[in-house]
Amino acid sequence: MLRGTATARGIEIVATLAIAAGSALPCAAQERTAATSLLVLELGVEDRSPVSDPAAARAALLSSGKAPGAWLWEALASYDEYRPIDPARIESALQGAEGCSAATCALALGRTAGASRVVYGTIIKVSKLIWYADAALLDVAAGRVLRSEEVEIKGNVGQLLPRAMASMARRLAAADPLLAKRHLERKRLSAEEVKAFLAATSDSPPPDLSDVDLSGLDLAGVDFKRADLSRSSLARAKLSGARMFAVKLVDATASGADLEGAVLDLGVLERTDLTGANLRKASLYASILTDAVLVDADLRGARVIAPMAGARLARAKLADADLGADRGNQPMGIMRTDATSTDLSGADLTHANLRKVNFTRADLSFADLTGADVTGADFTGANLRSVRGRSGMRGAAQAKNLPEAETENPLPAAADRR
Repeated sequence: MLRGTATARGIEIVATLAIAAGSALPCAAQERTAATSLLVLELGVEDRSPVSDPAAARAALLSSGKAPGAWLWEALASYDEYRPIDPARIESALQGAEGCSAATCALALGRTAGASRVVYGTIIKVSKLIWYADAALLDVAAGRVLRSEEVEIKGNVGQLLPRAMASMARRLAAADPLLAKRHLERKRLSAEEVKAFLAATSDSPPPDLSDVDLSGLDLAGVDFKRADLSRSSLARAKLSGARMFAVKLVDATASGADLEGAVLDLGVLERTDLTGANLRKASLYASILTDAVLVDADLRGARVIAPMAGARLARAKLADADLGADRGNQPMGIMRTDATSTDLSGADLTHANLRKVNFTRADLSFADLTGADVTGADFTGANLRSVRGRSGMRGAAQAKNLPEAETENPLPAAADRR
């Protein structure tokens, strides 16, 4: 992996403008603790491609609508735990910044501006389609880096930059002990409290259940009335048959949750952690699964029509799952699953409906595709190393950009390993 060191030349300061949101529940909400001041420095840009053109590289980044640091600021500003820096302090912080290293400048600027945290980094162009962004979260008081992270961007950087910076923000924030401590202080609710609250509210506006701890609760069959569950914990919760139509689970944790037969249609599950969750025969029609984590999740027989670019489904069970294009909605445009750059390594896709699924740059290495219907699926740039069951796929002749078959892995089929 490439590592870049940003210089202070041309650094622009972007102050966080996060404003604490309202409480999650009437009479039962978590009180917001004092926020942490955060300063985000504009990322340095380096062009290490064969034909270097720094100006063109910057233009490509700006084609996303904002500079990389502005996207990173916006993502970090969504955390209630961070608060803005007085813009007046930014002017004085810039004085004398010329010529120092990024870490040194970040620490100096943070102290001058009175920030508790500073984020700085670099974005590097390797080729037309490959970029790397690295960033670090600095604890100003301790004078040390809490976390350094790197994100690879493959494809059109103008389209992918916002998502990449959101992923970077999530990784950096996860390493902040202050945020971790505050998340541990989330309001703990009982199943009775949740049911009573939902019974007393309508879905207009949707009930606010954000930032609460629902882990381990038995909420099977409950109608959540489009609730906002962002950043809440539903780890190991019993949600089988729950009606979670159009719920918002952004940055929520539902690892190990039982969602068998649950209805999550039109749900927003961006960056939701569903590691090891049971989603057998669940419905996720027109849901958003961008950057969601479904490692080792069980989606056998589930109906999934969703944009899931960047999602992680390593070793997920998708046997008999239906991810195929919805023929019934063609007047509204083709409804199909977008699995661009999705990690499906080692996944069990036996007999799954994968018609017209977009697998561009997806990782399907060691996956089992025995009996899967890939008619019209797009495999542009996909990693199909050691895929099993390729000879048993249906519709392979109608698939797009399906690379030549390689020697199949001698490991037993996924169906035999269950």
